[in-house]
Amino acid sequence: MTPRPMLEGDIEADVCILGAGYSGLWSAYFLKSVNPSLKVVVLEAAMAGEGASGRNGGWFMGSFGGDTDYLAMLDGERRSRAKALITGTVAKGERLLASLGIDCDFHHGGNLHVAARYPQQLKRLTAELEHFRAAGFDEADIRWLEADEASAALNLPDTRAAIFTPHCARVQPLKLVRGLARAVEALGVELFEQSAAMAVSSKPGEHKVTTAHGSVKAPVLVSALEGYQRLLGLDGHTSLPVFSVLCATEPLSDAQWQNIGLDGRQTFADASRLITYGQRSQDGRLVFGARGGYGFGGAVKTRFGFQPRRIGEPPMGDIFDLRSELLSAFFPALKGVELTHGWGGCLALSRRFRPHAIFDSSTGLGFIGGYGGEGVGASMLFGETLASLIANPDSELAGMPWAYQGKITEILRRWESEPWPWLGYSSSGALYRAEERLLVSRPQSKLTAGVSKLADALEAFMSRTD
Repeated sequence: MTPRPMLEGDIEADVCILGAGYSGLWSAYFLKSVNPSLKVVVLEAAMAGEGASGRNGGWFMGSFGGDTDYLAMLDGERRSRAKALITGTVAKGERLLASLGIDCDFHHGGNLHVAARYPQQLKRLTAELEHFRAAGFDEADIRWLEADEASAALNLPDTRAAIFTPHCARVQPLKLVRGLARAVEALGVELFEQSAAMAVSSKPGEHKVTTAHGSVKAPVLVSALEGYQRLLGLDGHTSLPVFSVLCATEPLSDAQWQNIGLDGRQTFADASRLITYGQRSQDGRLVFGARGGYGFGGAVKTRFGFQPRRIGEPPMGDIFDLRSELLSAFFPALKGVELTHGWGGCLALSRRFRPHAIFDSSTGLGFIGGYGGEGVGASMLFGETLASLIANPDSELAGMPWAYQGKITEILRRWESEPWPWLGYSSSGALYRAEERLLVSRPQSKLTAGVSKLADALEAFMSRTD
């Protein structure tokens, strides 16, 4: 695909948005929807979707990390309304994408979270269901499936149960972001690709973004860079860039899909700490990801050097080995099937593991992101929220608990300095992988119990929000 023209020359705008991923493009779309007269400019360093928006697992979810924490801040009608906004993301997204003519293989099949392979997953799944019930999610939101029904939906080894939510759809992520880029251009948004921000100078109500061949001046500047935010130093180290990494098989036969399941094109995961996620693509591939990585010092990464391989073959010594290993454990019948594609994206974690839409009206600075890998659908809600904070601050969305007004460094907690993030992420990854192997091979041993207790403690420490 040919990139759009780069920015050449000096221009002015009402709003300048950095990053043509989901967050930046949805923010631009809703800004123009609220106020069509606004001149909105989007600057993209490469091409729309070059970052995590074009390189993810394609779960368009009606939920996000920390959603129950936000709901707990409300009560009564406001809580019910906030819950409806969150869970209604999928249905709203389906209608909106259809109206914009965006063909992204959208299929509203729901999500399966399965307890399989070893007994401890059932305990984790039960605790998850109890958590959502306590937060007010009923049978219409999340439903328990006993072993027979769960196995019929997704045939994993030793399946014990599953929980199913309808609040998830499958998409092809790059098709979605590229379609969204075309849609905002049709509304009059100016989108410049190959236009990396090289410098940003700001004072209250006046921002200047300089690129290699031009500049944009605007009273409002929005950082929608997710994992790439640290490159410009705008967010005061309140975001942590991590990698999501996935692979895809060759197209599978009808017989292979009959063995696997997913007749309803559900997205799926199992209840391990390795954060697995998968989907059945429109062209019949199995797309699968698992816990990603972190580069020392918050290094960002877009290319991962994938080499094709076959499921069940010896490891190749790269980041894709874990995915191949887990696919072999999930689907033994796929041994020998070729993994033809592998990719990754750089996403952002906030210190409280909750996404945010922030606008400081005194300076004209806005921030959006921190989805922790769950932003495909949430970015639509948060983009609309940020647009409301900027252009319609008295609206319902601007009063939601995920909408913040003020300086980002006073709202979000900073991440610790190195080597603590690297040590925490690396040690947790190594510990969770060790626990996984022990739970499969020696589920009842004292060593396994000890490792699991240590993993529980580390998970609690890494997830603390104080």
